[in-house]
Amino acid sequence: MKDALSSIGIDVAEIQRRADQAFGPGAFQYPRPAYTPHAKKALEQTLREARALGHEKFGTEHVLLGLLAAGQGRGLEVLAALEVDPAGLREAVLARVAGEAS
Repeated sequence: MKDALSSIGIDVAEIQRRADQAFGPGAFQYPRPAYTPHAKKALEQTLREARALGHEKFGTEHVLLGLLAAGQGRGLEVLAALEVDPAGLREAVLARVAGEAS
């Protein structure tokens, strides 16, 4: 991929240098670390949740809804360890989002 970018004049090393300079060392990683299958599913669900609510952008509330909808992964393990009821949390988030839209 780096060679393909170089062939069209994109200098990945320069992008890395500038990102490190602007945001701190290691802020830009290329290639990007891969998402786990659970993370991919949660992100896909995030987009679905935002669209289902008629939102053009997604925020943290949609990410939480996506995590809950995915039904598995570390995030849900953390919530379970905290004894959070996923169904109750989902209802609370949806009520909060609906309240903000009013």
